[in-house]
Amino acid sequence: MRILGVSSSPLYEGHTARLVRSALSGAEAAGGEVDEVHLPGVRINPCQGCLTCMATGTCVLSDDFGMLRQRLLEADGWILGSPTYGMTINAQMKILFERLGMFAVYTSLFEDKYVVGISTAGGMGARRTAKHLTEIVGGFFGSGRRSGILAIHRGWEDIDATAQARAVALGRRLVSDVRTSRPYRFQRLGGRFIGRVAVASMVRSSILEHRHDRMKAVYETLVARGKLRPPRDEGISR
Repeated sequence: MRILGVSSSPLYEGHTARLVRSALSGAEAAGGEVDEVHLPGVRINPCQGCLTCMATGTCVLSDDFGMLRQRLLEADGWILGSPTYGMTINAQMKILFERLGMFAVYTSLFEDKYVVGISTAGGMGARRTAKHLTEIVGGFFGSGRRSGILAIHRGWEDIDATAQARAVALGRRLVSDVRTSRPYRFQRLGGRFIGRVAVASMVRSSILEHRHDRMKAVYETLVARGKLRPPRDEGISR
């Protein structure tokens, strides 16, 4: 099984980056095949909001995003780490989330993924940020599973052995969850119910209405994955 760690800490040896690596070491010890991306070292430009991805399935920007998106798709589990800036994820991670953005949400592209969120904060907010990191696997037609979060409030102090041990244990749990396909049936139960009952019909109507133009790639992806039925007597596309 493949486990990908993505850290957006500006410092390669920053607190968050080190905890992501500790979690990766736990995952590797548990039998996972691990890989790491230090996000500040990857060329990813901000989203332009053109929504071309919804129609074509690809982004118009020429940078390293396509490579990273493919690595995320190929991984069974993710360990995502961001320091807490302004009570939320930092700019580098936010750019990645925006680029994955609406296409991933509309197609529930990452519903088969298990994810861990890790954040450190000088003051407050690390828990909120760590949970935010795990929400990228959500979507209108399915939701991934959160294996756990790690939130450390250290001020200017260094990361201690206890925090590192917790990260290692979280990496081990992630591999165990992937191996056993742990269902987490009651996770995000309220949000999943609201999404399927209140939002699903509206979203389906919009996708079907625009299946030949601005929602073409979304429609084709959902049909191919068995998440949406094409109208009667119509294939995936004309």
